[in-house]
Amino acid sequence: MCIRCPAIKEFMKESGLKGEEIDASSSDGVELAKKHNIRSVPTVLFLEGDEVKHRALSLEEIKKII
Repeated sequence: MCIRCPAIKEFMKESGLKGEEIDASSSDGVELAKKHNIRSVPTVLFLEGDEVKHRALSLEEIKKII
C-alpha cells in the first residue's frame, strides 16, 4: 500500500466530495489508468463529465484544488 493513500482516502471520505476509489491493480483499474494517463498512486482526478479538470497527487494538492 502506498504511504499517502490512507490520509487521502480519509480526507476524501470526510470532505463529502463525490468520488470513486479505483484499484489500479485490477483489470478495470489498469484500463482507467491508461485512459487518464495515471502513472502513480495516489492520483485524484476532478472530472466534469468525462473531462479531467484537475489532477492531484498529494493531499496538499487536493486542498489547493478544492
